[in-house]
Amino acid sequence: MNDWHRIFDQNVLVPPHPQRARQPLRESTAFQCVLKWLDGPLIKQGVLEVLSEVGCHLRVSLFDVTYRHFFGRTLKTTVRPAEQLSRQPSRIVFNEPLYFHTSLNHPNIVAVVEVVTEGRKRDGTLQALSCGFGILRIFSSKPESPTSASQDKRLRLYRGTPRALLHPRLQDPIEQNKHLTLIESCSLQYTLRPHPLLEPAFHLLPENLLVSGLQQIPGLLPAHGETGSFPHLFVQLGMYAPGSLGYLEPRPGSQLWEGDVTPTGWDPAQPLAPPGL
Repeated sequence: MNDWHRIFDQNVLVPPHPQRARQPLRESTAFQCVLKWLDGPLIKQGVLEVLSEVGCHLRVSLFDVTYRHFFGRTLKTTVRPAEQLSRQPSRIVFNEPLYFHTSLNHPNIVAVVEVVTEGRKRDGTLQALSCGFGILRIFSSKPESPTSASQDKRLRLYRGTPRALLHPRLQDPIEQNKHLTLIESCSLQYTLRPHPLLEPAFHLLPENLLVSGLQQIPGLLPAHGETGSFPHLFVQLGMYAPGSLGYLEPRPGSQLWEGDVTPTGWDPAQPLAPPGL
């Protein structure tokens, strides 16, 4: 039971703002975003001196600028060691692909990328510090050519934490707001493009859920080959069991009532098999 609660807590999705949810439904669009590398002296030298085993990771969240509302679930990338900062110019390489799909096709639906440094204090406890954040525009008001969509882009970073986006003074366009301070000589290299290959796996990935190409997803084989290739679906086989009788119970949260499920299960005369088998 404890494991069930742990898995449930790890897979909770914050719904979009109610006002946004009332808008007409559209087809969901799949995206692939590859977070490549972080350039610039973003981590202060004092942090490296106070903490040990210092590493850096990125946290990505979906955000609705219009209603100042975070939704979905924050994704944490793999932690990269901060020793890479000793090189000049300083650079931390991630090369981590992210995948998601959403039907909220609006220019004010963005992805917020936060740079986080973590390390251990003298007493051994882990401490995480925010080093800045960037606003990644998913939907553009101007159409892009396929060539420009596949090219690398540079994400500018601002001081503070993404919680600053909840302040009522930060009106759109946020990037031009006087209350945000740009971090000079620091940026995140990335690519963002539509990814139709994700569509066959929509039934495995809830809408507005950010997933990493490095994590294991039930029903998908691990990705292989070049960076950014999406994991493949398992081979699906039809099964026919004559004379079988089973019982189906609605899972919690499925919004099925007792009267919606027949007490005798399904009819063996009508087996659950795909056409042609």
